[in-house]
Amino acid sequence: MPVVVSTVPKWRFDTSEVVVPSEWTVIFCNPANETELAAACREADCLLVLASFPEVTASVLQQLRSVKLIQAVGAGYDRIDGKAAAKLGIPVANVPGANAQTVAEFTVGSIIALQRQLVVADRETKAGRYSDIRKSLLTTGLQEIAGSTVGLIGLGAIGRQTAKILKFLGASIYYYGRCRQSAALEAELGIQYRSLPKLLTQSDIVSVHVPLTDQTRGLIGHAQMSLMKQGSLLINTARGEVIDELALAEMLEAGRLAGAAVDVTYPEPPPADHPLLTLSPGARERLLITPHIAGVTVGSFRCMLKQALQNIDRVLHQEVPHNVVNGL
Repeated sequence: MPVVVSTVPKWRFDTSEVVVPSEWTVIFCNPANETELAAACREADCLLVLASFPEVTASVLQQLRSVKLIQAVGAGYDRIDGKAAAKLGIPVANVPGANAQTVAEFTVGSIIALQRQLVVADRETKAGRYSDIRKSLLTTGLQEIAGSTVGLIGLGAIGRQTAKILKFLGASIYYYGRCRQSAALEAELGIQYRSLPKLLTQSDIVSVHVPLTDQTRGLIGHAQMSLMKQGSLLINTARGEVIDELALAEMLEAGRLAGAAVDVTYPEPPPADHPLLTLSPGARERLLITPHIAGVTVGSFRCMLKQALQNIDRVLHQEVPHNVVNGL
């Protein structure tokens, strides 16, 4: 009977209404460290992991003698040492694009929440300050997506879905990526290519949609944020390490950015002294922070989990897995 170790907890299978094949022996584990993860996988045929946790390091991989596949639930696989896995002949696979629409919806929702000051408006109204907050918000002025210029950094599946929604809502859309897209796709999505510096200086809203790689780590730092318009917005649903979070905190404190929405931090969960959790009251008003939930609705997670299990099943039947990301 094949053995599958899952760091995806059983309650997430239950919530998603996904049933594991009865012929598998599934070991659910929540490892506190590398030793516990390696011990749980000692007899495993496959390892199923969340895209964000735990880290599967070279040290752990060297102890996985029987594992035939490491399968991530989601598009991200940056917590797995793919190069070390490749040297050991262990394929690493992901589930790309399955939650693109979900993350795109969240991104646009975050923009609207910041532009309309929904969190502040809700809190103050519930506190009995209806007239005061209404006057304050209308005096300051509320913005909308129609007529705004949005810069998308990264145009993968999520970036493209975000562009489609933004186009429908009347935004002007710039994008930056490793390579320029075809003229046909640019016309279809209503997007225009810009270099990163030009995108930052010309956009009212900047939204990050790149995977975490050696090239994208720290992509948006103090210098890049300094190029952004006074009063612009920054959205990050990618990975915490893509943005210099200390620099973001400084920009929020200085009022350079009118607001930011981050669904990801580094590390996760953020410690109590994380720079985005120790902001002054004024800067805190400008930050919307959520616990990495942009792409994990019940529907999207069910889809990702099913695809991940199907890939594991392929390997258990000695078939080549889909979506291998480490070159095997």
